[in-house]
Amino acid sequence: MLGFPAEAFLGGCGTPEPERGNSAARALARAGGTVSRDAQEAGVKQVYGEIASAYEALFPALHRYEERVERFLDAVVAPSARVLDVGCGPGLHTRGLGASIAVVGTDLSEEMLALARTARPGGAWHAHSYHQPIPSEWGRFTVALAIGCLDFCDDLPRVLKHLAEALEPGGKLLFTVLERRPGLEGHEAPVQPIQTAGPAVTLHLYSFEETARAVTAAGLLPRAYAHAPGWVQLTEQRTMWFGWWEVERR
Repeated sequence: MLGFPAEAFLGGCGTPEPERGNSAARALARAGGTVSRDAQEAGVKQVYGEIASAYEALFPALHRYEERVERFLDAVVAPSARVLDVGCGPGLHTRGLGASIAVVGTDLSEEMLALARTARPGGAWHAHSYHQPIPSEWGRFTVALAIGCLDFCDDLPRVLKHLAEALEPGGKLLFTVLERRPGLEGHEAPVQPIQTAGPAVTLHLYSFEETARAVTAAGLLPRAYAHAPGWVQLTEQRTMWFGWWEVERR
């Protein structure tokens, strides 16, 4: 998962499709609440699975991200690097890395993982929730990405701890969060329920201070930060802004 192209979930032209899926979850989202973690992950898995085949056309993430991911990888990936791509989607970010680079990708959607395997057959691609620890048998990594996928994270300190534990000392991580900022439309509240064409899901937004505390608590050292565009919600003509964090395991 590389972001949340809400327009794809509501129909390519922004016209909502007939509602289907879990009516209780939809009612909760409309009331301003959040769905349970299990329901959230099931919803994310369903939605991204349904749009997997059209994802690259619907969401040209590398262009919208202003090449931030590419610049990070160019700077930190050495020939012997081991790269973890959390929420990898179809493997857009790592498919261009050299054949000597070991890539491990995770996602909730088997359809996305199938595309990633096709794009980089030499990678290792796993269905895995970042709310759970990274399995130790996968080894440790020199570089990690979590781009766009933490939009659905309900416990940022826990997840960053899992990612930190997966890194070697000195390992580098680039991650994004939807950043909560008073006065920035669509970014004022800590949660934002979204009604897709199917299940309801909840976006989680973290303030700069909350993210900084989570980074420190996970044993990560901030190296660079930017507040910059993440993705565009076409149905509301609104750009959603990320906090872009480049951090290092102590």
